[in-house]
Amino acid sequence: MATEEQTTINTNLAVGYVDSRAGQRLTISNRTVAKLSFKLWKNGSPSYDLTFTIRKVSDDSVIVSKVWGNCSTLGSSPGVWKEVTFDTPSLINEEVYILCEGTGGDLTNSARVGINVGDVKAGEYAVRYVDANAAYTEHATWDAGYIYTYGLLAFIPKIMIF
Repeated sequence: MATEEQTTINTNLAVGYVDSRAGQRLTISNRTVAKLSFKLWKNGSPSYDLTFTIRKVSDDSVIVSKVWGNCSTLGSSPGVWKEVTFDTPSLINEEVYILCEGTGGDLTNSARVGINVGDVKAGEYAVRYVDANAAYTEHATWDAGYIYTYGLLAFIPKIMIF
């Protein structure tokens, strides 16, 4: 298993007010993703479930998702990594959104996803989706803080004995 990550964090995006998602747009090439992590904390007193999801950019369909838990259990200080292990690791070979999703809060009672403004990976963008707008907003100068764990595809040739 190996990881891909962006771990530098210097600010945040809110998740869970109205119906919202925050995370990263990136390309994952031929990797079987088993785990996904975000740096999370809370603002105020949110009390809704957070789900970690990987969605296709092409049509926004869900590839894999798992409920992390209720954001009321998050601390108020920035900097704690939270992780899910997907029930079925998924082979991904396309441009995707890796997201933390929630619904039921407001801006004063919400979960926060850590982001980095500045040292941004080429071809990656922090994103936010708010259902009221029905669209993703991409931030080309921001990266979401994430870690995903994957296994590389391996081709093992069969040996024929005659």
